[in-house]
Amino acid sequence: MSSSRPPSKPRPSDPEFWTVENELPDPIPVSNAELDAIERYFGDLLDAVFEPKPRTMPAATTANQKGDKR
Repeated sequence: MSSSRPPSKPRPSDPEFWTVENELPDPIPVSNAELDAIERYFGDLLDAVFEPKPRTMPAATTANQKGDKR
């Protein structure tokens, strides 16, 4: 005799649990201030990624690294 259990509810770790809705306009508007921030903090990294002949990744340029005393 086989016991059949009712299907369990999806858990947050199950893909069926999540519903993704995209209500963003296409294209997504980006302000000049947002572009300036991206360029300031990620400019060196983006240059290295999109450079035709990649050399090496840029050194970390953040001012507030863990353990940094100022």
